[in-house]
Amino acid sequence: MSVSERRIKERIEMQQHILSTARNIAAKDGWQNLTIRKICDEIDYTAPVIYQYFESKEKILENIRYDGLQQMKLTFEKINSKTSNHENRLIEYASAWWKFALKNSEIYQLMYNLQGAVCPIKDNLPIHIVEFYINSFIEINTKAKKSKTYSLELCDNYIAIIHGFIAIRMVNKIKSGNESAEKVYINSIKRFIQSIKNN
Repeated sequence: MSVSERRIKERIEMQQHILSTARNIAAKDGWQNLTIRKICDEIDYTAPVIYQYFESKEKILENIRYDGLQQMKLTFEKINSKTSNHENRLIEYASAWWKFALKNSEIYQLMYNLQGAVCPIKDNLPIHIVEFYINSFIEINTKAKKSKTYSLELCDNYIAIIHGFIAIRMVNKIKSGNESAEKVYINSIKRFIQSIKNN
């Protein structure tokens, strides 16, 4: 490995270390309590060193959010590779969001500015995620196939069900109880899909 390659590798490793430390602090203390100073204390570096890798705390948050969305994109690609039925894909996408949010709650909170997380969001949801939904909607709904506007409307409906359920699950407000929350959630997704088939 050349000197330049080693430096690039070390830079990437340090960036990942900073991001991991930020996530750990958020998991323990909440996003509202994350500061550059706390990151410095955890990894035993001074603030100027951190700023060599990220120009601000906001850039750290943006990177964590982006990594979360990329992880979901890869998950959706795996779903597509093993599931050809578009109704089942939509159910699997929703299930993947549920599992991701519960396993990586602090990342999910940052991605959607929940629980005190504040990350500047240039777009509500990157188009590469929305395209997965649209591709399935146009296969099961003739109106969506003819109208991009209507397919985006269906995306809004679908996204609202997914992230609405996850948000109320995170604050323990599922009226039927947390034990049955995932089942109620998936059944709601199924009813939505059934309601738009061939409309």
